[in-house]
Amino acid sequence: MIVLLPLFLAVTLASADPAGDIASKQSQAGAVKAEIDSMNQQLEAKVESYNAANLELGSIEGSIKQNEQQLADAKSKLDQKQATLDERVSRIYRNGSTGMLDVLMNTTSLNDFLSTYDMLSKLSEQDRNDVDQIKILKSQVEQEQVKLDSDKSSQENLVSQLASDKNQIESGISDRQQKLASINTDIQTLQKQEQQQEAAAAAAQAAAAAQRQTAAVNYNNSAGSSDSGGSSGPAPAPRAGGVVGIAMQYLGVPYVWGGASPAGFDCSGLVMYVYAQVGISLPHSAAAQYEAGTPISQSQLAPGDLVFFGNGGIEHVGIYIGGGSMIHAPYPGTVVQISPLSGGGSYRGACRL
Repeated sequence: MIVLLPLFLAVTLASADPAGDIASKQSQAGAVKAEIDSMNQQLEAKVESYNAANLELGSIEGSIKQNEQQLADAKSKLDQKQATLDERVSRIYRNGSTGMLDVLMNTTSLNDFLSTYDMLSKLSEQDRNDVDQIKILKSQVEQEQVKLDSDKSSQENLVSQLASDKNQIESGISDRQQKLASINTDIQTLQKQEQQQEAAAAAAQAAAAAQRQTAAVNYNNSAGSSDSGGSSGPAPAPRAGGVVGIAMQYLGVPYVWGGASPAGFDCSGLVMYVYAQVGISLPHSAAAQYEAGTPISQSQLAPGDLVFFGNGGIEHVGIYIGGGSMIHAPYPGTVVQISPLSGGGSYRGACRL
């Protein structure tokens, strides 16, 4: 039962499926990104419509100002012409006269018309034509003013609606960006969980391998040494297999140059600290640790053996955990981790303590 426990733990950890959750979240993130892209396109079109509507509104406001000036000019000319006609009538009627335009516009009976006919006949045809043209111009300008006021009101409503649409789209984009950020945070959390589960599963498998190796050693020891057949190498000590489980406790501890504690390890510091837990004292040097053990071939490796790497000499050390993998502190910027033997560099050899 003791040997099967790590395997059961590995299966239990693997039963959770952060990878599936990550894929689902990534799919959600892709859908939200597509929404944001689409809304950005809508926003660009809406902004351009808003800009065009503002330009048109400015043009209408400019036309209104121009029309107001024309209306003021028409009123001024009409006032001047009325004053000229009044002055002429005043000269005809020495006792003065009411405004000539008032007479023309307020005649209500035949008698009134006949009483003023004498005055009208004395006005030049040109004066009457001038008055008529100014009145027509004034009427046209007033009509145009009504139209422009209506156009301005409609355009202001359009600009207001476009601005509202633009703000609504911007708000929607902001909401979706927040949703996307939340999904990305979930993805990062799930990825960390996945990494932790993978590390825990690897640790459980390694511990199981170490337990199996220890059980095998105990069985061989109990069987005695009566077999005179050749030996493939020194048998691993029971406590050597146990260091794998101890080393697994420090997965994720950062690499620290010269470090030899759970606050931080370098490669030989990790080996020295772990083996000290089982009563084996080692120097803080990969090369010196190689000299402290019994050399073995790569085919003889068992969990708890030390594996060494380097280009010119012994430059790196790790603890073999079985299955062609080791636990080690690789280099600055990394953490204690499990890697294949090929991840340690140029393989130099191994030893058993």
